[in-house]
Amino acid sequence: MSFLSEHLEHTILKQGLSEYHIRDNFDVCTEYDIPTIVLPPSFVKYASSLKPERPVSICTVIGFPLGFSTFKTKIFEIGDAIENGAAEIDLVIDNTFVKDGKWSVIGNEMSEYRRICAGRVLKIIVETSIITRNELDRITQVLIDNGIDYIKTSTGMVGDGAKLDDIKFLKDNYGDKIKIKASGGIKNKQQALEFIKAGADRIGTSSAKQILEN
Repeated sequence: MSFLSEHLEHTILKQGLSEYHIRDNFDVCTEYDIPTIVLPPSFVKYASSLKPERPVSICTVIGFPLGFSTFKTKIFEIGDAIENGAAEIDLVIDNTFVKDGKWSVIGNEMSEYRRICAGRVLKIIVETSIITRNELDRITQVLIDNGIDYIKTSTGMVGDGAKLDDIKFLKDNYGDKIKIKASGGIKNKQQALEFIKAGADRIGTSSAKQILEN
């Protein structure tokens, strides 16, 4: 596994997917030594039945892409995903709580998400491009306080996606207290390397193959 490939999460979340696409993209992960594939919840059970040549961690999304699902709905989604074989969860926060400053509500939800995801990697998507620096600072501390594994910048479907300044801000202020997943608009090798250099531990991208070939 190369330095670059080990940081990538190969993401396939667009409309029009079939089981063929899932199999084909698993092949991409094994061919290029990409450790994680991110796919829709409806494909987790099928993906778990596949036997790739090399292990590939299955990640799915919860409350995607806007985060407006209720707490109870997200809890059900997580449980269903885990039952179907998901090893990693990328959950979209409800940014209305961030904008309203409901930090205790967010903290209580994060505590429960962490409990349900025990033994699995939990990443929280905060949409850095639509929140302020102060809001990013506060939400990051809440995630750290509740043992969340990763803060993830974006869904890639809202706002401007990942920005280097946000990665540097998180790394400079929180160091290794929480891992960082940069996603949204990262389409080439140079971009990926710049984000890793800035402090990103993982890169979420639908262009993993192109990044590794060029």
